[in-house]
Amino acid sequence: MFDLRKFLAEGQNSMLSKVVQRSDTAVEYSNELNDLLATPACIHMAIEAAIETVDKYLPDGFISVGSSIRFVHTAPTSLGMTVTIRTSIIAIGDHDVLLDIKAWDEQGEIGHGQHRRAIVNKEQLIQKAEERTHFLTNRKS
Repeated sequence: MFDLRKFLAEGQNSMLSKVVQRSDTAVEYSNELNDLLATPACIHMAIEAAIETVDKYLPDGFISVGSSIRFVHTAPTSLGMTVTIRTSIIAIGDHDVLLDIKAWDEQGEIGHGQHRRAIVNKEQLIQKAEERTHFLTNRKS
């Protein structure tokens, strides 16, 4: 492969802000929480920010894919409030990066965690996925 440290650096970060819309709320999980930001929406924003932190700096043909995430949602955020997520690279391995996640709204922190992303060759990833799909197709026949 290649040395990730030639393309990425600890401390490298991105921020993403979004006004909480109805589609971001927990209505899918509970009608009683239909005015509150859902944890999966926070995690989705964290993943988007992580991709922005990493992928645009990788060499052509390489992307990052999520391999694990740990997120603690610490406070509720209401419909119409603005959520900001910041992801920062805190460790660079041979084939992956670990990012710190911080989330807040106008009132303060709403969550935190860590997200690990593996760096892979996009073409090889797609080829492997196609092989796995082919195996399933053959098994059904």
